[in-house]
Amino acid sequence: MTAPMRVAGWGSLADGSVVTWTIADGRKGRRWREVVTQGSAVIHALLLETDQDGRFSHLELARADGLWTCHPEPDGTLHGHHVGQGDADVRHVVGWAFAHDDALIVEGSPICLAAVAWRRISSMTEGAVADIAGVVIRSAGDLAEVSEIRLQRLSRTRWRVGEGSSFEVDDAGLPVLPGGERRPLELA
Repeated sequence: MTAPMRVAGWGSLADGSVVTWTIADGRKGRRWREVVTQGSAVIHALLLETDQDGRFSHLELARADGLWTCHPEPDGTLHGHHVGQGDADVRHVVGWAFAHDDALIVEGSPICLAAVAWRRISSMTEGAVADIAGVVIRSAGDLAEVSEIRLQRLSRTRWRVGEGSSFEVDDAGLPVLPGGERRPLELA
């Protein structure tokens, strides 16, 4: 058994955004945190939790369009809500189909992509392709059920989800970002 992961890091995206992240393993699973910024503007802040088997278990997302919360239920459904601005802007996510191995993806989130790849790092060989189902929170502020999201393992560390750009994840599931660095979260 390996020691629990407790790492912080940062790097950049192709559009010039800066990503600051932490990943910490605990007894319930892994906590993935991220904030994406452009200059002094926060694009989003995210908390994503996965269980001991790497499956999605909880999401909290803050963006200009509001606050999102999602979690799967044991009955195979997704629940949560989106709270936007205004008296009537509370949308509930109740009973959306969400199977045990489905993925939750936030567009523009390298941490969500790293979590999807890490979940399958030991089951997909280099060159493998899999179609996975899931839910996508789009940048435009809508939630979409997707029955087939193409996941490709292009090399040992390089992956692609859907039609997006490829991204890199190391063997421990940590994102590898251009200009990036990492530091331990533990005190020496």
